[in-house]
Amino acid sequence: MMKNVKRGVELILGVEWESSLAKHYDEYYCKVNVWRECELFPKEFRPLIEEGSIGDHMEAEYNAGELIPFDRGEIYECKTWQFHPPEKLKNVRLRKGRFYPLGFFRGVPGIYAGNPYPGRVLTIEKNGDFVLDANHPLSRYKFKLKATIKNVFEKFSELGGRCKDHIESLLLGPGMQARYNNEPTDFGLEEQETFSRDDETPDTIFYAEPRLIGHIDRTCHANLVNFYAKNLPKQGKILDLMSSYESHLPKGDYEVVGLGINEVELKNNPRLNMYVVKDINADPSLPFEDETFDVVVCDLSIEYVIKPFELLKEVKRVLKKNGKFFFSFSNRYFPPKVIKVWIDLHEFERMGFVLELLARTEGLGEFRTYSLRGFPRPINDKWSAVCTLSDPLYVVYGRKIS
Repeated sequence: MMKNVKRGVELILGVEWESSLAKHYDEYYCKVNVWRECELFPKEFRPLIEEGSIGDHMEAEYNAGELIPFDRGEIYECKTWQFHPPEKLKNVRLRKGRFYPLGFFRGVPGIYAGNPYPGRVLTIEKNGDFVLDANHPLSRYKFKLKATIKNVFEKFSELGGRCKDHIESLLLGPGMQARYNNEPTDFGLEEQETFSRDDETPDTIFYAEPRLIGHIDRTCHANLVNFYAKNLPKQGKILDLMSSYESHLPKGDYEVVGLGINEVELKNNPRLNMYVVKDINADPSLPFEDETFDVVVCDLSIEYVIKPFELLKEVKRVLKKNGKFFFSFSNRYFPPKVIKVWIDLHEFERMGFVLELLARTEGLGEFRTYSLRGFPRPINDKWSAVCTLSDPLYVVYGRKIS
């Protein structure tokens, strides 16, 4: 059958999988040129792309190593000298379970300088020798691949051009948020340096001037609202932790309490029924009774928390039995105030970092992660001229289990 050269398709692609610690769902928006790119998809999905209508959906399940090959020959025993990051990153140190661009390693067969794909350090010996896994991080997992047609549009001409492998784009990142062999990833959680910042002055100084703006673009904001609409209860009492000028909550019968550091921002947030002004980095205790809230959300802020274990214990305390908690973030942050480990991590590793914090907090469980990427940035966004993609969305969430 000849493909319709005038057909284009907008898809939401998804990969659903489960690790030892959590369930994961990663989504990716793409616009497909059917004539040029359909054959880059697995054969099971081509009829949907060529003939499907808006809302049509399909999924296929693949065993570990089936769609993404796993090759034991790509696990390398390396000497200390083979870890050779660029000069400007020479202070980066190897950590067990962490990912690094393969271009950071030299003298490894088949790996070239500048290779941006991630490789994972599986073990590190006392003498500094280590084992590097250059396989795709999802190659060890069974997963479902999903596709839903969001829109179909007509193309009036076909001029050729560059093909894009949208499945590769979807899968570039997923898998990095999981532990290796159910062993905790070494994020340096016991080290003070991990939670240090370039600006160690009191946060009340840095945040004294109100910022009456959104901290993600409007598409990412809408995606987060839609995520919460699907995952929050329809009613209840919500703590908007580290709140500011804008909440990201859907419509619902909610009583929303905001806790943030700038009173002007909180006063101007229309979703808050009440608010509390407090610097939780100075004192992570929460001024609420036990089991007060049905839900705690912490949006675009976990990367600034310098005492996360103390804060998470408080989150558990103020949650009702079976209450839900959500930590969302994107790829924006204030460099002076972000914790140093955050800067060193791949965006998908950041979900793994938050998972490790949660996993070490007794009484929290049923962990899940979600990501959504690939949407175009709104044309009226001030950054649209320098960045065509909308801010990505990452969420780590779960439930109070005891």
